[in-house]
Amino acid sequence: MKRITAIILSAVMLLCAAFAGAESSQEKVTIGTLSINGEFTLQCGIPEGYTPRPIEVGADHVYAALISEDPQAPVMQVSVVYDEQYSDVERLNDLDQEALELLEETYIVDDPEVEITYGETGYGTLLLIARHETDTLDFITFFSIYKGYCVEFALVPGQNAEDKNLTDDQLGICVDFLTEMDFVPGIIPTNNKLAVAGLKFVTNLSDYNPETNTLTAEVMHGVPLPEAQAEALKAGDTLTAGRFETEITSISTEEDGYILINDGIELRRYGDEYHIYIDNEEYIETYMTLELEVPDALTFEDGIDRETGEPVDQPIRYGAEEFRAMLEADDAPGFASNNVWVTFDEQGDMLIVEREYSEAQ
Repeated sequence: MKRITAIILSAVMLLCAAFAGAESSQEKVTIGTLSINGEFTLQCGIPEGYTPRPIEVGADHVYAALISEDPQAPVMQVSVVYDEQYSDVERLNDLDQEALELLEETYIVDDPEVEITYGETGYGTLLLIARHETDTLDFITFFSIYKGYCVEFALVPGQNAEDKNLTDDQLGICVDFLTEMDFVPGIIPTNNKLAVAGLKFVTNLSDYNPETNTLTAEVMHGVPLPEAQAEALKAGDTLTAGRFETEITSISTEEDGYILINDGIELRRYGDEYHIYIDNEEYIETYMTLELEVPDALTFEDGIDRETGEPVDQPIRYGAEEFRAMLEADDAPGFASNNVWVTFDEQGDMLIVEREYSEAQ
């Protein structure tokens, strides 16, 4: 198992984040998406007045803290990391006694004096509870497993706390947090073309194979930020969304409600979420890559004159046969996929391809 307690403690101390003993929780918020053993959106309920602060988010891990302005309150951080040795484990409950003892050893090696007990969430999921007590510090780690993901939750007294001992009430709040944490499964795997059925995406089309009449479709999408996460950002934080990451040196709210970050980055609000724009262009990244056939019913609406490469006033409409010929053409201005929108039918097959002119074309 990848040990993450040291990572948790060092990151938490650097952040000086704090967690207070609030009893009520707000509506659950998303703190990351995991996609190794199936795709899951990680959601949690946050005590009133506190906000999640993602530290690092990747396909196989999420590190996040809960932020409080109270320097006296305990510090809390959660880590969710995929571990291949537990790839077939649904819950910690599924481990036998020998496997649990091996797991306990990973804590004992770090601290021979550690006190290990077991508890469970409100839904009966087993929790390993490791309590570390020294002359100067008292901290507790909760550990569990969900579908191969190791969930580790650390609670540490605040740096400015007068009492370095954690109370039973504070431990109860941790159990409540883990009880309410949800791994919300994706509707369908991201490599399934039904995920794009009936929708329209910017898509990069390449590697056409005339023998199989197939091409590679790299479907792109924007990565929204939940309202609470976006509006809690401040200078010194790291803005993370999907694969996008930047350190925030300056942040302000404009008259139109957009959040301006550094130079040229805007968070524009749409409903209850924000989208990232860089120099007035929405940030997009790969959603999935599919191998698709070019169907006979496909329509190609081209905003570029195929002879001159210049823009046209009205898109020129072509059928699938002409589109395939352009895909095979080696010389410009054949087909390039910059600024291509693809509308997919109800089966996830390409229905309409639209190309706009750009200087990069």
